[in-house]
Amino acid sequence: MSLKTRVQQVRSWLQTPAGRRMQRYGRLLFVSGVVGWLLYRLTQIGWRDVYEGLPRTPWFYVLWLGLYFLLPATEAFIYRALWKIRWRRVFPVLVRKRVLNTDVLGYSGEVYLYLWARRHTDRPDGHLLRTIKDNTILSSVASTVAVVLLVAGAVLSGQFALVDLLGSAADPVYVAAGGLAFGVLGALAVRFRKAIFYVPGRTAAALLGVHVLRFFAMYALQVLQWWVVLPEAPLRVWATILVVGTVTNRIPFLPATDLLALGAVLGMTHLLEASAAVLAGMLVVRSVLDRTANAVLFVLTSWLERRRPTVPVAPVPSADAEQPLTTPTE
Repeated sequence: MSLKTRVQQVRSWLQTPAGRRMQRYGRLLFVSGVVGWLLYRLTQIGWRDVYEGLPRTPWFYVLWLGLYFLLPATEAFIYRALWKIRWRRVFPVLVRKRVLNTDVLGYSGEVYLYLWARRHTDRPDGHLLRTIKDNTILSSVASTVAVVLLVAGAVLSGQFALVDLLGSAADPVYVAAGGLAFGVLGALAVRFRKAIFYVPGRTAAALLGVHVLRFFAMYALQVLQWWVVLPEAPLRVWATILVVGTVTNRIPFLPATDLLALGAVLGMTHLLEASAAVLAGMLVVRSVLDRTANAVLFVLTSWLERRRPTVPVAPVPSADAEQPLTTPTE
């Protein structure tokens, strides 16, 4: 039996009731294992020490709000331009999309967004599907670019605590090879852009730029949030945590990747030049705040949504939807 046939059989079985149950049990087992590891690491650090290391400065929580709403706010401006829908109308559903992608399954939020848009916008189904697809692809590309630049910058500048374990990974030959690979991929994307993207080239470039800026804004806010709690820690501490957490969070189709990232960071606190208890306190509080906000905002925005009529809303007056993306003013 060929590998292709076997893969098709597995995919077909995963669509059966037994396969879906197995996927649910697998996700539950995975999350339980991650939580168990976190509890073990926190016990090793000391629960009292972690409690005493919890962030006390209000700026930590102000910056958390900015980090939490950065993605849905940015995407609300994007879909306002693509669908000619009001920002405040699409923002709540993008909050729910964020929750689904984070706590349920990667890309389940995009499916939810499409189903919502069919009922609440006057755009054709094909336009909705293709613009969601394009935005998702460009966001993934921007994520990869931002992660590569982050890792390369941290390693080559010596601000990565695991750099000694990487050996020759920082060798210029590897850097040049990586740059060449990205150049080839970029050239292929430009060559076949019309076959890949539905939106015009200028719009796709603008979307890519918006997402890249969003990722670097997120990195800056994240480091600032940690710095206000522990300003005496060297930059390599924050660079290492940021690299490990960001790379772990990019693993597709896994539930609770933020908890997995938290466990990965807690597993290497002995390599960092900072208090393990303070680091654990910051990361645990961030995770608890995210989980609490996810539950509260999903329920709240869903309840408010049900109070609205489910008829398509009037679009924002504008020209054709496929014009290049412009900076929203609302």
